[in-house]
Amino acid sequence: MFWSGARDGANGKAERLTVEGLEPTRQTKTAGELAAMIREDLSKVDGCPERRVNVTVYGIPWNAMLMFGAAAGSVPSRAELQRFFEIIKERLQRLYDVA
Repeated sequence: MFWSGARDGANGKAERLTVEGLEPTRQTKTAGELAAMIREDLSKVDGCPERRVNVTVYGIPWNAMLMFGAAAGSVPSRAELQRFFEIIKERLQRLYDVA
């Protein structure tokens, strides 16, 4: 870690202060692990079907796609689940890289 800064000699106030070398470290997960984490979080949302919620994680940098299979039946809260899916995905993208 490296700190640098400049001081105004007249009043002792710092003009600028920078911190270098503090890159946030991100853990690595497999696509399957990330998909399972997303499904787990979605399963806690009211109205989420218990079956046939498919999450596919792909690419580098990774992205994810949410699909509902026929066995999921009618999903009246589909738009709400999609919004929660996007929030969960964005949070995990900040924390994890895909292996």
